[in-house]
Amino acid sequence: MQFYLISPLFFVAMGLCAMGGMHRLLMFLCAMMPFGMLAVVGLPAVGGLSLLAVNLSAAALVAGGVLILLSRLMRGQAIAIAPATFALLAFALYAVFSATVLVRLFAGETMVFALSRGAVGVKVSTQFSWGKVWLGPSSSNISQTFYVLLACGFFIVASQILCRRGAAFGARCFALAAGVNLALGLLDLAALDPLLSVVRTASYSLANEASVRGIPRVIGGFSEAASFGSASAMFCGYFASAWTGSRRLRDGVLALGNGAFAMLALSSTGIVALAVVVMVLTPRLILGMPQRIAPRHVLAGALALAAGALAVAAVLTLTDAPAMISSVIDDLILDKSGSSSGIERTAWAMGGLEALRDTWGLGAGTGSLRSNGLPFVLLGSVGIIGTACFVVFLWLAFGGRAAPGQAATLAAARVGALAVIVSMLLAATVPDPGVPLIFLAALAIAARQPQPVAPALPLMPAAQTR
Repeated sequence: MQFYLISPLFFVAMGLCAMGGMHRLLMFLCAMMPFGMLAVVGLPAVGGLSLLAVNLSAAALVAGGVLILLSRLMRGQAIAIAPATFALLAFALYAVFSATVLVRLFAGETMVFALSRGAVGVKVSTQFSWGKVWLGPSSSNISQTFYVLLACGFFIVASQILCRRGAAFGARCFALAAGVNLALGLLDLAALDPLLSVVRTASYSLANEASVRGIPRVIGGFSEAASFGSASAMFCGYFASAWTGSRRLRDGVLALGNGAFAMLALSSTGIVALAVVVMVLTPRLILGMPQRIAPRHVLAGALALAAGALAVAAVLTLTDAPAMISSVIDDLILDKSGSSSGIERTAWAMGGLEALRDTWGLGAGTGSLRSNGLPFVLLGSVGIIGTACFVVFLWLAFGGRAAPGQAATLAAARVGALAVIVSMLLAATVPDPGVPLIFLAALAIAARQPQPVAPALPLMPAAQTR
């Protein structure tokens, strides 16, 4: 077991937050979301597995929540359970079944792309080094199943906390996460790698020197541009949607800042997710414009558009920006499928469909294979049944009507979740839903509940007084 310089500080901070109550611990977890490469504990004996700060925070939250829920049940108190919880539980149970039974049932029946890069397999193409191995149990079945179960437990506890504290508290937690992501992006943009090295402790391949056509990519607190771009697009989508209803300065700054970093990451995944967010929100912005606008506002807008048009024209005319922009778009979007990375990911996606076919639609097991794109990952890993459970969970979590006064929060959660799902449709490799999507689902559940009247629960049940 390996600890890092940041590990004692993390455990002290998490302990202090836990002493303040479950809601404080949830806020601490949200602050850990943008630290995608912050490992608190390393396990060299388990293939160099890194336990990330966000996952350890979620595990602590789940442990505390389970104790509280059990104590309430023992006292005979009722616990409201959202319908989406049953769908996610079904998904988690099938994930366990697939990782323990199906992977052994179909062992040796099909060849898959293993999750571990160190797996020795049969090379299937000269254009990439990843090879195929015969399906069989591995440590990845255990680790990926743990992440799915953790996501399920986190949803149950987070939805309970947010329903008691209110959706507004969840919005503040998410604002904290977006602000931290913005700060980490600024540190990386300033090339403060020695400072960021303190929070980049995971045993992942660090791609902080990567560039596109000589333009450096910004990766913030993550290990590579795709993850940072996707997270930034998610935050941008949530707070851009919130700004359309609130016009608050905080929401606007967080939306613009994270949107800019979604572009500066120069990741096709983040850019496509951001483009979808813009397409969804543009009609809302147009419809939300007042019917009558003061003349001074019209003049100010016209002057701003004119100045912006002149600046863009000057840049396009006096610099090599058109050729550079065109080449970047070609590399990231238009020619992506023909690149070695695109060919490799296409092979992973087809591998997921082959696993689905060879396992008669049941799936090869959670953690048994590496695929690409959420549908191919789910179908190859947990089959048709598990995929259906996950789709039902998304429908139940983000569907329905908001409670009075909570429509803006529910709409923002949906837009943020849309950005996450678009990113997963393009680049997901494992069936883990992830903490951000699960948090947004819990926030959507809370936005459909009436405003709470009871205070938040403490971390441990309070002692009964006589």
